[in-house]
Amino acid sequence: MDYINCKNCEGEITEDSDFCPHCGVLLRGVGTLRCDTHPQRISSGVCVICRKVVCIECSKVVKGRTLCHDHEKVEIRQDWALAFQSTEIGDSELVKAVLESEGFQIQVQNFNSVGFVWDGGGDSPISRSNISKPAKVFVPIPEYIEAVGVIEDWNSSQTAEEAEQ
Repeated sequence: MDYINCKNCEGEITEDSDFCPHCGVLLRGVGTLRCDTHPQRISSGVCVICRKVVCIECSKVVKGRTLCHDHEKVEIRQDWALAFQSTEIGDSELVKAVLESEGFQIQVQNFNSVGFVWDGGGDSPISRSNISKPAKVFVPIPEYIEAVGVIEDWNSSQTAEEAEQ
């Protein structure tokens, strides 16, 4: 398959793509696409997370990426979306394990435990600042919605188990 670069973000796309999956910009030759919410309006792009076709009113461009209003607050780093975060390292480790067991690719950030920060770190501004930094679990953008669903199902099952005890 031949790839070209998106003229908006320089991300790699296939020659037959209708939109760039990295930034959500519509590509030439697509024709006139209509907003999924407002069919009377011409679309301005595609949400990179849910692939919803959006008009200017229904979208927000965040750091060069088109997002719908449902996903405009999702933290995105490169082509990864934040699926879970917690200042409780144990919770983040559990979510990471659940997602990995379901076959998701994972990238993590700030996964050092507080104990590790303090071991040899002493009482310094850097050590103190790491205590409140959340451990973050990222998944590839196209897997975000499914990953969040898996996390919600897992949380529901945990809550049900706790209620039974």
